[in-house]
Amino acid sequence: MEVIALIVSALSLAVAAVGTTLANRRANEALAESRKAAASALWSGVQEAVQRLVGFDPTTEPVGERLANLRIAMIALVDGLPDWAGLDTWLEAERALGAVLGRQVMEEAKPQDSVDERLLALDPYLRWAQVLGHNLRRFRAVGYDAAAAAELRRHAENQLKEISQANGWPLPPTTIPGLKALDD
Repeated sequence: MEVIALIVSALSLAVAAVGTTLANRRANEALAESRKAAASALWSGVQEAVQRLVGFDPTTEPVGERLANLRIAMIALVDGLPDWAGLDTWLEAERALGAVLGRQVMEEAKPQDSVDERLLALDPYLRWAQVLGHNLRRFRAVGYDAAAAAELRRHAENQLKEISQANGWPLPPTTIPGLKALDD
């Protein structure tokens, strides 16, 4: 009788161990899927904000709200990807470039412009939005490349400087005197 009880106990222990292992595996799969869904929502949010800039004419309505939505979506993406060091500085440089390009369109476009003249004035702004969307999709598909993000940041900053200088505008401030951000 004791042998039978011992065998039943061993079988019960084996079944419990297998059941626990399977339950843990399913829980880990569910957790991974949950994380993937959360990341997908962050990527979708930033892509939606970028797509609202593609084909947009800053001379017909204010660009501020669209750029604010872009910044909000970018912050959410950066916060959701804490291991992607440098993503924040690249995205902020891109947002600042978009603001300067929007200003350039607003100042260059005239009410009497022909369609071709308007499209010519809009072209840099529209291409910026399209390329930003492409680069974001690429990072999402292949993963993060810190060197590529740093190069994109440098390019956006250089473009911002060139456009500002060409138009006689001061560079936008990057800090506010007397304020200091917390170090990471």
